[in-house]
Amino acid sequence: MRKTISSIMLALCVSFTFYNCEYRNDLVGNWRGPSYLNSNGRGGASCFVIDDKAYFVGGRGYIKSEAYFLDTWQFDPMHNSWKQCASVPAEKGRYYGVAFSATGSDGKTKGYYGTGMGKSTELFKDFYEFDPEGTTTSTSETSKELTGKWTITDSLPGEPIYGMVGFSIKGVGYVGAGQTKNQGYANTYYSYNPDKPEGEKWQIVEHINPAKRCFGSVFVIDDRAYIVGGLTNGNYARAFERFDPSVDDGEYRWFYITQDFADDYRSSEYTKVYRQQAAAFTINGRGYLCCGNIGGGAKSDVWEYIPYIGRDNMGIWTEVCSFEGSQRFACQGFATSYGVGYVGTGMIGTGKDQQYDDIWEFHPQEDYEDRPDR
Repeated sequence: MRKTISSIMLALCVSFTFYNCEYRNDLVGNWRGPSYLNSNGRGGASCFVIDDKAYFVGGRGYIKSEAYFLDTWQFDPMHNSWKQCASVPAEKGRYYGVAFSATGSDGKTKGYYGTGMGKSTELFKDFYEFDPEGTTTSTSETSKELTGKWTITDSLPGEPIYGMVGFSIKGVGYVGAGQTKNQGYANTYYSYNPDKPEGEKWQIVEHINPAKRCFGSVFVIDDRAYIVGGLTNGNYARAFERFDPSVDDGEYRWFYITQDFADDYRSSEYTKVYRQQAAAFTINGRGYLCCGNIGGGAKSDVWEYIPYIGRDNMGIWTEVCSFEGSQRFACQGFATSYGVGYVGTGMIGTGKDQQYDDIWEFHPQEDYEDRPDR
C-alpha cells in the first residue's frame, strides 16, 4: 500500500513539474534583480523619468511607526546605482501622490510631483518642480550637497486629491482621475505647461469624457495614453480608455477601447487584468501591467497589451512571465529608451516590514529558460 501511495505521489510531482516547465516556457520575458534602495522601503511613492534616469519621490513606510516621506532617490539603470537627491520642500510627507516630467521651450526637462495623502488621511493639492541640474545643500549635520533642486509651482486646481494617474506626451504633463473627500471618485484631467506664467500653468483637458477612478494605471504608446484599472464606487474600474491629445475633438480624442472587458472576446483573460495600484510601463510599442491589488491581496502576474489588433482593432492582453520579486501593490513602473522595463518599491501592507526597497528589471524578449543565471 505504501509503495502504491509513494508511486502515485511521485507521478503527481513529476506531472506537476513538467506542467510548470511547459507553462513557464509559454510565458515570454525575463526578470533580473534585485537592486536595493539605500533607504527605507516604501509604498505609494511616485516616479518620473528624465534622461533615462528614474526619480522616486515620497511614499509611506515604517520607522518605529508609520512614516510619510518627502525624500527623492535617483535610480540610474545604466550603472544599476541609487543616489539621494534633494527632498521636496513641502511641510508634510505623503504617499499616493502623482508625478510626471515635462519639457519647456528651452528644451530642459524637469520633474513634477504633488497631491497625495498624509498622516490622518490629510489630502494635498500642492505641486513642486524638480530641476535635475540644480543642487541643494542638505539641512543635516553633514550639510552635503544633494543633486537637484525643488521649487514650489502652481497648485493643482480643485480639491485636495490622491490616487491620480500622471503621464507625459510630447513633453507636456497630464494628471487626472483620483479621489477627493467631497467629490469622491474624480474624472477631471489637467495638462501642465511649464512655459505659462504662474497661476496659469494648469488647464482642464477639454472635450473628453473619462470614467471615474482612483488608483488606476497608465502607459503611453505612440503618443497616446492608455488608462486601465483602479477603483470606482468601491468596485474595480472596467473602463479601458485611450487619450490622444493630437485629436482636437470627437470620439478618438478620448476613446473607450472597451467599457467592460467581459463584453470583449477572450473575456476570461481580460477580467484577470482588473486591479488597482499596479505598476505600468511601455516597451517597443507594447504596454505592460504588473503586480497590483485585487480582492485584498497583492499580485505578481504581468500582462502585455498590444494595440490595434484583434477584434475591431481593440488590441489584445496576454499574460507574460510573472514578476519574480515579492507580490506587491502601490509600486512604480517605468521603462528606458533601450527597451528594458523596471518595477520597484511597493508594499504588501502598512505595518512593519511590509514595504519594499528593491527594484527589478524586465527584458521582454529574453527567454526565461535561456537567461544567464539558469
